[in-house]
Parts: sequence; C-alpha cells; structure tokens
Amino acid sequence: MRVAPGTLDVAARERDELWEASIRRDQELKRRAMEAERYHWHTGQAQRLKETMTKLVEHHERQAQKLLEGMSV
Repeated sequence: MRVAPGTLDVAARERDELWEASIRRDQELKRRAMEAERYHWHTGQAQRLKETMTKLVEHHERQAQKLLEGMSV
C-alpha cells in the first residue's frame, strides 16, 4: 500500500489537534467542578458561621441579662 507524501503528517496533526481539544475540554470540566465545590464549601461555611455566631450572641445576651438582673438586687 502506497501513501501519498504528506498524508501521514496531516493525519498526525489532525489527531494531535483532536487530542489537544479533548484535553482542553477535560481541563474546563475539571475547572468548573472545582468552582462548584468551592462555591458549595463557601456557602456551607457561611451557614455554619451564622449558626455559631447566632448561638454566641444569644449566650452573651443571656449572660448580660443575668448581670443586669443581679445589679437590681
């Protein structure tokens, strides 16, 4: 079987271009997945901090109220 000169070079270039395009797509999918993970972590952390801070504020308000009540006696 005889191959025309330059045919293999074109096929190899096309194969390389397809491979590079698949790598770019894979990297983009991974980047988007990482962004989604970071988004979910930050929103979850914000919620956890809100809950913790709410409990902390309520604790200090109770402590202040006890002190205020103790001063009235």
